[in-house]
Amino acid sequence: MVSSLLNALTAVITSFTVIIIAYAGYWGLDIRGVLRTRLYKNHALSLAVVAAAFAVLDVEAALVASSVLVVPGIFLTLFTTFIFMFYFIDSAMLSARRADPLLRDTARWTQLRTPLWIIMILTIAFAIGSSVAGYSGYDGIFLIPFILVAISGGAFLPRAARRSKDMTFNRHLKWFGIFVVLAVVWLIVALFGTFQAMNPVTLLTSPLTTMGSYVIDLADIMGLAVAGYCLYKSARSLVPLNRIETEVSPT
Repeated sequence: MVSSLLNALTAVITSFTVIIIAYAGYWGLDIRGVLRTRLYKNHALSLAVVAAAFAVLDVEAALVASSVLVVPGIFLTLFTTFIFMFYFIDSAMLSARRADPLLRDTARWTQLRTPLWIIMILTIAFAIGSSVAGYSGYDGIFLIPFILVAISGGAFLPRAARRSKDMTFNRHLKWFGIFVVLAVVWLIVALFGTFQAMNPVTLLTSPLTTMGSYVIDLADIMGLAVAGYCLYKSARSLVPLNRIETEVSPT
């Protein structure tokens, strides 16, 4: 009875999360026509692409959990999402440097970005190839995209944002950095739970373990809902709403 209620609650929160993320993407596309700065326009479009990829990934993760979709089928969406996120982080780091009056190169990003891109692409190609070939000995390599995106977006990006004198862009990057951290945590917990469920040796079926699994899944999905809200705030922060309201208000 309790497990059925938790499953229903998880489904509701998952649906709500997809709506939030999709709305963040819609907001990014919608405000792109209003923005006058090319930098803001580009970031609004990039954010919309990240939101669309994450919404699809969230739906596919729910299908995998329901045994409707097999796990290898989600890998392509997963790694495509990582590429979109890393592209956004890369462009944001370069933009933040140009917005810094001192042109400080946070974490030596201009030198670090090319090796990181090479590592990211090679790792993803190897992981996808190994998955298709049925080779399962790449567990450590599989985590590299998670680590690169989490550190770049969660540590480097907020630091670069603080150095920018553009307060609108600063808020935009800070919200996106929080989204990255929460999203990566969700992915790790969700995929770990999926792999555990696939392994009959490690799958425990005691009521306590099952209940704990439901609670962890529920907390993880709620964390993704918060991540979706942060993505929406990141898109919305690109527009100085008070200024727009002042311009369009009747005099």
